[in-house]
Amino acid sequence: MTESAQHATILKVALDVPLDGVFDYRSDVPVQVGQRVVVPFGPRKQVGVVVDIADNSEIAPAKLKSILQHFDHEPVLDSEFFSLLKFCADYYQYPYGQALLSALPARLRQTEPAQARQQFCYWLNEAGQSADIEAIPARQMVQRRIFTALRERGRLSEAELSELSPSWRKGLLALREQGWIDEEQIYAGLSATLHASNVQPELNDEQAHAVQSILQQRERFKPWLLHGITGSGKTEVYIRLLQAVLEGNQDQALVLVPEINLTPQLEARFRTRLPQYPLVTLHSNLGESERLQNWRLAQTGVARIVIGTRLSVFTPLPRLKFMIVDEEHDTSYKQQDSMRYHARDVALVRAQRRNIPIVLGSATPALETWHNAQSGRYGLLSMQQRAVSQSQLPQVNCVDVSRVQMQEGLSPPLIKALKTRLQRGEQSLLFINRRGYAPVLLCNACHWIAPCMRCSSRLVVHLRQGFLRCHHCGHEQKIVRQCPSCGNADLHPTGHGTQRLEETLAKLLPEARILRVDRDSTRRKHALSEMLSAVHAGEVDILVGTQMLAKGHDFPNLTLVGVLDTDSALFSPDFRAAERLFAQLMQVAGRAGRADKPGEVLIQTTFPEHQLFNALRSQEYGTYAAGLLQEREIAQFPPYEFLALIKAEANEYGPVQRFLQFAADTTRAMATDALVYDPIRPQMERLKGMERGQLLFQATTRQALQIVLRQLTPQLRAHPLSNKIRWAVDVDPQEF
Repeated sequence: MTESAQHATILKVALDVPLDGVFDYRSDVPVQVGQRVVVPFGPRKQVGVVVDIADNSEIAPAKLKSILQHFDHEPVLDSEFFSLLKFCADYYQYPYGQALLSALPARLRQTEPAQARQQFCYWLNEAGQSADIEAIPARQMVQRRIFTALRERGRLSEAELSELSPSWRKGLLALREQGWIDEEQIYAGLSATLHASNVQPELNDEQAHAVQSILQQRERFKPWLLHGITGSGKTEVYIRLLQAVLEGNQDQALVLVPEINLTPQLEARFRTRLPQYPLVTLHSNLGESERLQNWRLAQTGVARIVIGTRLSVFTPLPRLKFMIVDEEHDTSYKQQDSMRYHARDVALVRAQRRNIPIVLGSATPALETWHNAQSGRYGLLSMQQRAVSQSQLPQVNCVDVSRVQMQEGLSPPLIKALKTRLQRGEQSLLFINRRGYAPVLLCNACHWIAPCMRCSSRLVVHLRQGFLRCHHCGHEQKIVRQCPSCGNADLHPTGHGTQRLEETLAKLLPEARILRVDRDSTRRKHALSEMLSAVHAGEVDILVGTQMLAKGHDFPNLTLVGVLDTDSALFSPDFRAAERLFAQLMQVAGRAGRADKPGEVLIQTTFPEHQLFNALRSQEYGTYAAGLLQEREIAQFPPYEFLALIKAEANEYGPVQRFLQFAADTTRAMATDALVYDPIRPQMERLKGMERGQLLFQATTRQALQIVLRQLTPQLRAHPLSNKIRWAVDVDPQEF
């Protein structure tokens, strides 16, 4: 054995590969736990993370491969990061290496050194301040412009210099060569772009009680459900809590939001009210370099407040002392591919491990959360009055569409209400959770409906673009001019989408300024923020939108909300459908009457006396939730039972059926308390050209379910069909 082999270190490296465990490599140079390394893996190079260092390996020293590179200039990952990802990998039945690597920014998953975007600010040093502008040749206009701006304005950022001249870098370099310029690195995400506000709104009794209750137990793990109706001032409670927790120390706080669309609004509020605390955001709309920079600012403790979407729950925060999960009920917190974690549940685990408080905020909590609050596992803080004293809850009314003559999908009472708001100079919102022109292209002769060839769904008509699109797989084709089944040329778009509704309103109310907000109209970067600015500026009379507008937005002049086409969710086979619909309608109803003008909500439905609408009228979430929980208990659904799904798909259903049947038979042969059902097809039997199936597991405890999955998953990975189909374990599934 050579001298270098004797002194080599054995590294345990996690890799982004679909295999259990970590891999042994040797290193002849010092490497720390938490560092990134590049290693040979088969014919390729892979980036990995060192999770442990050992004295020996089960692999013979002669066969042990050496690392190719290590990145010692980067901050190392801490043990909490590894521990949390290990827990999630075990609980959600996912390979540890893949779970760990997927939680890192994209730049850290590459084999090259990860460079975050660096920006600097510049100023005239003592030599520059005493210099004369006449020392710069008159023809060097850019240098003179920069010199003058720096003398007048002091420090200038790169963004401000670029406004002076596109060639500012060359001009600045010349001034630096004169010895006149000093520089300092800055972090764009940390500087508040808005004027700080010293205005502290007076808290009402409910808000003050919530803040005081949470702060009294700030030194230990305590989950709090902040149940506040829309407009009750939950954000103000968040701000006061952050002020108290972060004041006078170097602690950090993590705020989770369900969607990117809500991040800029919350960020603006926090920057205005908490300018003294460095703040960064983490979401998928950031460029890779900016995301890495913000992630590292959090990792090194520079950022004191982190606002982020689902994946941010794994962000390393060395001095984390407080967590907030806003709109905790939102299904966006559940990852639907790769490791199927739920960010709210992971946040609760993280808070427990750190022994810190966590606040779950919602007007319509998830039933599991509500059940935990009612049983005393979580603290319950209710806010049932709106924060603006003149603001009142909107009046909710149902329009029975079976008894009125509809006009292009709009009822006479809704049209009248829209005209009334126009006359008053007030704004209206029409909510329909279906983009496009119409959901169906129908042949009146043979009742053919344009299907998607790759999914068990129908193609949606996008009339202006002249194509049919599947909203599940993205397939597009030109609109057919005659029925392929019977040859009939009389094909009709049937039903309503946002585009058709926009067109209908333009005909009925030609004087109205109409704005459509959906995924199609907001594809361009910054489009949504520009649209929202137009609404706040009073440049819009009627908003037509999908769930993008349902939550988080505050439009003081909006007094009418019209809801179209919700009945399909009332009788869905998904047992969570009614809960989701109620939450969605409560959220969208909350957009009306948030200032001093009374609001009204009109819901078009064929079932005006349904218990869901009765609960909406009374704004009684607790009563409605109690009824749903009673149904769940009788049916043995969560939170009274625990579920897991094995989902599988392939080009043909045969292999899927055999694989799932093997899983069912294997489970039944175990001595287990869990119940396994027979394999079935999901509601969407075919998606993106793949035939799908699923297997449902049910148990009275999480532990019983985990015992089964831990025994079963390795056997499934070893099955001959495992590599021929796509399959995944979904623990605590949110949809079926």
